[in-house]
Amino acid sequence: MREPKNSTVTLLFFILVISQWFLLEAAVAETKAKGWHWYNEVYVQDKKDEKKKEELINKEPVTKEAATKKKENTAAEQIIILRKIVDEAKAKAVLYPTVDNLREYIMLQNYVVNQAALFSRVWQKTLLEHPELDFTVDHPTQNALQPIVLNEETKKEEAAVREYSKSYGMLFFYRGNNKLDEAMSETVQNFSDSYHISLIPITVDGKYLPIFKENESDGGRSKKLGIKYFPALVLVDPSSRKFIPLHYGFISFTGLRARFLQLATDFKKGE
Repeated sequence: MREPKNSTVTLLFFILVISQWFLLEAAVAETKAKGWHWYNEVYVQDKKDEKKKEELINKEPVTKEAATKKKENTAAEQIIILRKIVDEAKAKAVLYPTVDNLREYIMLQNYVVNQAALFSRVWQKTLLEHPELDFTVDHPTQNALQPIVLNEETKKEEAAVREYSKSYGMLFFYRGNNKLDEAMSETVQNFSDSYHISLIPITVDGKYLPIFKENESDGGRSKKLGIKYFPALVLVDPSSRKFIPLHYGFISFTGLRARFLQLATDFKKGE
């Protein structure tokens, strides 16, 4: 299947965000911002629209102070005003479906879509001029490249596991009577076997899990390490007696592997 272009994805995303305005059912406190320059520009499509523009403005006179204030609106405030205008135009077209009302709404809708298209084009231009801002340069999203990306990420994660396994082992504190801990025990044992990293399973409730060849009793070790949540997986360096929390609760095999890369990069990499 042909992959969609980034510009198309960006445009669809922008249109999706803008379209949410049309689904709002809340009452509009201010029906129209008459005389506001965006509103006027939308309607000045050609000379025939000039008369329409004047009619809209003259419905509610604009004082000099109000006009000055509108010119000082921030971009965020202008978006809010535009949303109100579009909402009002749609509501009016739905309740009073005349040609003029539908024409007003369609023109506004076309304006929003054109802005979305412009946004998409400038977005692409910006990424070309500033490639450091393009997330897809280092993280391509095309389906065809995902196996390559996944393979490279896996290599980094496995390298991190091997590096930690040189001086660290894992302590797994579990509750033998807890089904969640029992499910987690399979992941921990498989991980230890796959990457040859030493593992010491420790029961905190006195019940041993048969999946482990050797089990040890807690004997106050979890309390000494400040562990209050289970199951808990901890890295320990026997020579330096350094402890590093690895994970609390359940985690998948691939998630656990990614956690080693996160630790190695201070959570700048890995998921």
